[in-house]
Amino acid sequence: MNYLLKQFIPPIFRTLYWYSFKYGWKGDYENFAEANKIAKGYDEQSIVEKIRETTRKVVNGEVAYERDGIVYDNPKMNFAMLSTLLHVAAENNCNLTVLDFGGSLGTTYNHKKLFLKSVHNLNWCIVEQPNYVEIGRKEFEHDRLHFYYSLEECLQHHQPDIIIFSGVIQYIEKTYELLDQIRMSGVKYLYIDYIAFNDEDRDRIAIQHVPPEFYGTPASYTCWFYSKPKFYSYMKQHFNLMYDFIADPDKYYIQLKPFFYEGQLWKLKSN
Repeated sequence: MNYLLKQFIPPIFRTLYWYSFKYGWKGDYENFAEANKIAKGYDEQSIVEKIRETTRKVVNGEVAYERDGIVYDNPKMNFAMLSTLLHVAAENNCNLTVLDFGGSLGTTYNHKKLFLKSVHNLNWCIVEQPNYVEIGRKEFEHDRLHFYYSLEECLQHHQPDIIIFSGVIQYIEKTYELLDQIRMSGVKYLYIDYIAFNDEDRDRIAIQHVPPEFYGTPASYTCWFYSKPKFYSYMKQHFNLMYDFIADPDKYYIQLKPFFYEGQLWKLKSN
């Protein structure tokens, strides 16, 4: 009976329920500290263990792909990212060093590695929270995949050609301070995708409520909805915009206000 009832509910109502009334993005907080009193965070041990389990299945060849604790048999290819990585590698005589900020236990690396086999010297460096780094170093690290606690630690061992923020940057509290560190590091390219913007002239802080289908338990994260003019104004002071794009054609909602996930490739300006 529930199945039959669902067939009569227009898709828009199911979407609004999913992204506005039960899960999805809610709130307008003064600062991260206020929101963090409510949000649980990505480093919850149950979430870490779920991702550890699904990553192990990918590495063992039991499943094709995992992201956020969900396994996929037929993952979609992120062609914008793949073409960018191959372009950067071609500029560097088929050598490539990637700094994957917030790269979990190797989600993006495992997805792209088959398409990067032609890269002669590949170093994929992940900067993550301590519990992810500890598991990554113990169970998943090898000669091409490395885990670090911070940007500074990674730069002590590698000089990245490109830094990737894939669905990550909006969860970083001091975003602009980190971007300052990145531009001062001299890394040439900065690739950002799955970033959401506020349609106002201010940055908005919200909480993303994640359904249990992802981790086996409900989760919640504090996140930014950046003012697009402010974000682009900062970036264009220091980087040239190579291209931007819609990262996901699906429309999402923050309390009935629609938004799309977007992305950009930036190139550091020469001094």
